Amino acid sequence: MNCVDPLPSRQVLLTAAAVLLVMLTVGSFADYPISLALYNPDNTPGRLLAGFGEYPAALRFSAAGAMLLSARSREKRLLRVLQTIAGCWFILSSGAMAAVLPTGYLDIPVWLATLIGAGCAGLTVWGVLILCRGADRKTVLRVAAAFLLVIFADILVVNLIKIPWGRARMRLVASDSRAYFMPWWQPGTELRDALTAAGVPKEEFKSFPSGHSANSSSLMLLSLLPALRPQWKHRQAVLFCVGFGWALAVAVSRIVMGAHYLSDTAVGFAVGVAALVIICRLLFPVSRVTRTPSMKNV
Repeated sequence: MNCVDPLPSRQVLLTAAAVLLVMLTVGSFADYPISLALYNPDNTPGRLLAGFGEYPAALRFSAAGAMLLSARSREKRLLRVLQTIAGCWFILSSGAMAAVLPTGYLDIPVWLATLIGAGCAGLTVWGVLILCRGADRKTVLRVAAAFLLVIFADILVVNLIKIPWGRARMRLVASDSRAYFMPWWQPGTELRDALTAAGVPKEEFKSFPSGHSANSSSLMLLSLLPALRPQWKHRQAVLFCVGFGWALAVAVSRIVMGAHYLSDTAVGFAVGVAALVIICRLLFPVSRVTRTPSMKNV
């Protein structure tokens, strides 16, 4: 049976692509002056978004785990056991990730970070289990697969680019006279090799593209929820835009913190959007979906 298309309309996707193209174009000409104007590592909102901006990436593990538990096989015992183990593992991993993420950027007690992480993971599991009630099990498993594959694709693609690219972060350029700005299309491997040999951490040469921007764009996976609740189809564009807006805010914060330039955030953001579109289309081929809001998911 057909199910609701998990992707928003083509117009919404094209608008998102146009915004990212504008960001990359502007960054190509004005990366450094923009960063110079916005750079403020003591900015409180910037630090908060640095600490919690990637939360959607951690919490989608909770969501996927809850979906695996909800859609456990009723006929095959071994498969049901494996799904239960995998679901619990993803939920526990999500809580651990959510507890650790803020501590790298904020002076926050470990117990408080753990409490926040466990609370957010628990609320995510509770909400997803409610959404999965009455949904087709195969559709639930496809949505779970999309949640997991998108994050793995984001991490893989971003690191395949940023590790060999070697672009120096703005905060290094601002604090070390030996470092200098380089445009995004020019790899900074020579500068990286010279300064890392002198003791500068390799982490300071992972500016392009932005992993934070890619991971924060995970919130756009909210647009998949109408696949579980077809009556929410009319809200799909809003759900996508909520995720897109969050990722934009995180992208700005990365510039403020001097971790990335505008072009870095545009490309990282684009990786997240592309992963979402490609993986959803592979898991939900056009021949198997419908855009009719009233279609029941059976």
